[in-house]
Amino acid sequence: MQFGNEDEAYEFYNKYAEIMGFSVRRSKMWTTSKDVLAARTFVCSKQGFRQKKKGFEPKKPRPATRTGCPACLTIKITPTGRYRVTDFISGHNHQLANPLTSHTLRSHRPKTKGRFSELDSMEDPKMVGRTSQGHSFQKSMVKGDAGAVLEYLQKMQVENPLFYYAVRINESDNMSGFFWADAKSMMDYIYFGDVVCFDTTYKTSDYGRPLILFLGVNHHKQLVLFGTALLYDGSRESYAWLFETFKTVMRGKQPKAFLSDRSEEISDVIAEVWPGAAQRLCVWHLFQNATMQLSQVFEGSKTFASEFSRCIFECEEVEEFVSAWESLIEKYDLKDNEWLVKQFEERERWGLPFGRDVFCADFSSTLVKENWNTFLKKGLGQNVDMLQFLEHYDKVVEERRNAEMRADFNACQSLPRIPSFRMLKQAASAYTPAIFKVFEKEFELHMDCMVYSCGEIGATSDYKVIVEEKPKPHFVRYDSVTGTLLCSCKKFEFAGIQCRHVFKVLDFRNIKELPSQYILKRWRKDAKIGTIRHDSGYIMENDPKSSFARRYNYLCYILSSIAARAAKTTESSNFIESQMNLLSEQVEQLLHSRPFQIPYLISATSNEQRDVLESLADSLQHDSNAEAGFVGGATNGILGF
Repeated sequence: MQFGNEDEAYEFYNKYAEIMGFSVRRSKMWTTSKDVLAARTFVCSKQGFRQKKKGFEPKKPRPATRTGCPACLTIKITPTGRYRVTDFISGHNHQLANPLTSHTLRSHRPKTKGRFSELDSMEDPKMVGRTSQGHSFQKSMVKGDAGAVLEYLQKMQVENPLFYYAVRINESDNMSGFFWADAKSMMDYIYFGDVVCFDTTYKTSDYGRPLILFLGVNHHKQLVLFGTALLYDGSRESYAWLFETFKTVMRGKQPKAFLSDRSEEISDVIAEVWPGAAQRLCVWHLFQNATMQLSQVFEGSKTFASEFSRCIFECEEVEEFVSAWESLIEKYDLKDNEWLVKQFEERERWGLPFGRDVFCADFSSTLVKENWNTFLKKGLGQNVDMLQFLEHYDKVVEERRNAEMRADFNACQSLPRIPSFRMLKQAASAYTPAIFKVFEKEFELHMDCMVYSCGEIGATSDYKVIVEEKPKPHFVRYDSVTGTLLCSCKKFEFAGIQCRHVFKVLDFRNIKELPSQYILKRWRKDAKIGTIRHDSGYIMENDPKSSFARRYNYLCYILSSIAARAAKTTESSNFIESQMNLLSEQVEQLLHSRPFQIPYLISATSNEQRDVLESLADSLQHDSNAEAGFVGGATNGILGF
């Protein structure tokens, strides 16, 4: 016989014991190096003998209850992760109980509420929500954590006035949530906030502290941090507070896609706060959950992890994904696993071949490559002081931001060696090295494709493209007037990089350069160069008092952002300082001029110099590159909220 886990085997043997008339208990167990159960023996309650304590003689000795009974059942893990019976001894050396009264034996008594009862564990706030399946979540705050977090947040705001934080007070007037973000996070959201991943990995895992991260992916395919939270209350109201706070800090800008773990509370709140954002379940979160839900399978097989990863991360076609999933289920005998059955039923919410119309910036592959868990989880245990964890958190964030600065420097100072193809030269000059690498691989694969014309209607031409190893063809439509290209694989819509099928059609039509609309700025080297007004989501109100406050906050925001970049080098700092006198003079002229003179002043000023703010932003990119690879984390500015 085989069982899915230890509990199933125990329940079976205990039911058998009730019918036969004896009681059972768990005995010897063996675990692997990763603390996964490798084998377990269940024995009759009369197995073994009571040990006598040396030098102790009880006044009223209890009657002997153990007789050295040999009856037992042993299970051992198999390569598929299931447990097989490897030993069974049915004989007893004592009289068995009457089956009609066997319910009074210890292992068959009805469970009552007690210290370790199932009911108690459900009522204990520390036990609620330890799985990431969308249940209500609650974690007790370690004594001293609230004060430590407040001390950290206040210190950060003094050092960096643009640092923002918020605290949630629950119905009992207790602090139940914290959120914070700095100037670098806000600027990153302006440039790369089209896709947001709500990472609750630490909150739902038993790390001790409920850390939550708002993550994005930059133009180097690196993770960037938009905001951080500690959320001790997992209620719907708590999530609503967190998302509304995040939205306020990010000036109301709405992401195109929001990736999260499975949770009805989170999904409902996202739909209310960002009604136009597409919601997807994060496949990387699903993989993390699988390592917990299928721990026996992962441990029992050397190949399951890689095959499962290949199935959910690398399949781009629906048929390919379904075939790989069914083969996996069959090979490892998992057709009766309820968790996997549920995941497959919801595959359209997380599967990469589905939802290809939603731009996700190829987020899943970035999370797999650059997982922050390894760095952050070390300091989340309750045995670590909160201030120590926050210091560790700052170091991790700074290291990642230094990696981004080095990537910026390398992107501007180096150019990859490429073949003499005009399209590759075009891509190499525009894209960052990380994105060019993806582009180049896709470009090379178009050599193995075959293209067939399917007819033309006016300026529109249709083509069928076939890849040898894949039986399903793809169809590309090209408009020669607008330069529009549409492929049925929807790689561009999903990842923002064109596919091999489109490259084949362009080659077939002797088009040697990619239309400019298919080189997204968010993947370019100059993704962070230029004005931020258009993308910031800043809205002016009609109320003069409100407009003044919003203008003031907005100007503090953009000027501090420029200061944060300029502070990276002495040259850029001196340049900003030299320009401030000119800027101040222009502002004074505008303030003391009559309304009819203002257009003249602005026009006269523009003849001498471009708009100062935009020119500063453009110049800083070039001035800061010289030392970008050798400077620490980005300097933060001031917050006027």
